[in-house]
Amino acid sequence: MMKNTQLKITVIDGYLDEPSCLGVPPYVSPHIRYLWGALLESNVSADNLSYLSIDDFRANKENEFKKLEAVDIVIVIAGTTVPGHYLGGQPATAAEIKEIGEKVFYPTKVLGGPITLIEKMKAKFKDDYDILTAEIAAVDIFERLNEVEISAPEIEKYINQFALGGAQLLKRHPNYPKIVAELETFRGCPRLSHCAFCSERLKKLSYSRSPEAVAAEVKALAAAGIHHYRLGSQTDLLLYGAEMDSGSFILNPAQIRDLYQGIRQADPGLKVLHMDNMNPAEIARNPEKAAAIIEIISKYNTAGDTAAFGLESADPEVLKKNNIDSSSRENYFAIKLMNEIGGRRENGIPKLLPGLNFLHGLIGESRKTLEHNFQFLNKLLRDDLLLRRINIRQVVRLGSYPEIKYSQREFKKYKEKVNKKINHQMLKKVFPRGVILNDLYSEKKKGSLNYCRQLGTYPILTAVIDQPDDFFEKAKVVDHGYRSITALKWPQKFSDLSKKELEAVPGIGSKRASRLILEKPENIEELKTLLTPDFDQETLAQFFKF
Repeated sequence: MMKNTQLKITVIDGYLDEPSCLGVPPYVSPHIRYLWGALLESNVSADNLSYLSIDDFRANKENEFKKLEAVDIVIVIAGTTVPGHYLGGQPATAAEIKEIGEKVFYPTKVLGGPITLIEKMKAKFKDDYDILTAEIAAVDIFERLNEVEISAPEIEKYINQFALGGAQLLKRHPNYPKIVAELETFRGCPRLSHCAFCSERLKKLSYSRSPEAVAAEVKALAAAGIHHYRLGSQTDLLLYGAEMDSGSFILNPAQIRDLYQGIRQADPGLKVLHMDNMNPAEIARNPEKAAAIIEIISKYNTAGDTAAFGLESADPEVLKKNNIDSSSRENYFAIKLMNEIGGRRENGIPKLLPGLNFLHGLIGESRKTLEHNFQFLNKLLRDDLLLRRINIRQVVRLGSYPEIKYSQREFKKYKEKVNKKINHQMLKKVFPRGVILNDLYSEKKKGSLNYCRQLGTYPILTAVIDQPDDFFEKAKVVDHGYRSITALKWPQKFSDLSKKELEAVPGIGSKRASRLILEKPENIEELKTLLTPDFDQETLAQFFKF
């Protein structure tokens, strides 16, 4: 192991996006952190370790290639096996991964991550990299550096140890400390049979981490200055600690309570605790225990949390032909139950709502599929059941999954219809006018709009009007789009509001805003006099302070 102290290693984070894990900024995957911890555990000096995000690499490519020639090992971790649109960063493309492999000369070149689960990708890169790692890159590289073999039952123990040292990586991240640490409770999909299109079925190694191990990792992350967490790196949080009995899962609310309590105790300064995946079919099959788990999550989480439900399609033919483990009936039941328990509001924001995933390009699709999906969404809206977000994606073909052709024109029209008829109304219900959002970080500025998001799961894109700041402690919702909302920096006195901000207040408009700026009312009574007698009193109280 002493030989490793001299090694110089650069880790290139190509970002991950799997059904069970998101590692695109501001999210940082556990797998890149495990690798960092494995290198430290192998006695590689922290001074000899470099972290390079793929975004920073592509921004200064020529210089970075020169720097890579000065190290001994270059490790690229990458793999996006689900479709996505990203604002915080852009995952490494196949062309970029190949270019790194072709142009780096001196160092040993290693490629790891979900990309190595896909045989056609392994074949594509095998001549460009010296090593394509086994399934879990951190474990494989630790074995190679230390000339040991880790048996399958030992993997969890090593992963838990790697997670502690891996927390130090985040101090090197360009987004630090504006980071959401993706936390893993277990690896692999526990179902006995898998969805035909999903990459989770390609994983051969699995493990489940104890609540104590996750809490210890959170404590290390908090010590490193991170306080935003998402339990996102598992296929179904309901199955954490569950046991299989006669082909069915016995859910374990007590272990999930231990998990959440442990995280809360490990970081008293916690700012965000959110989750990701939950199987609605398990809620329908185990309503009492599922309700207890939803209650636990809603008690210990932070507001604005989203449980992603993988309905994928409301067309029964598509569900059947793809072995998808839920039906529209089960999804409706699960959505209703989660609304009843998790829909309670904290500072105006629901604690836990479902998010619904639809996937197109699946075996069995027909023209009826789009209508099935729309009618299901319309029924939820009519029944006043809230969804935090609706995710409509197109399938990424893996392995032998066939290409299903369908009209892109019809697909585009369908997405526009969902936006206009469903998304717009849902956003009004979830984030009603006047609600205050906390801790918004700017992502880009365009004209008079500053596009911001909170750190958390599926944060709503919020356009703050006429304010150049990079961070807003509070912003008040003033209007709704299809997939975003508009807000005013808050609090502000009337005299501080710009013309554009005044125009955005319902019932004001351009002419009124000009007149109010000219007249300069000094109190609420003077403002009332300048407005029509029938001006909405609630709007007056919500948006104007003197």
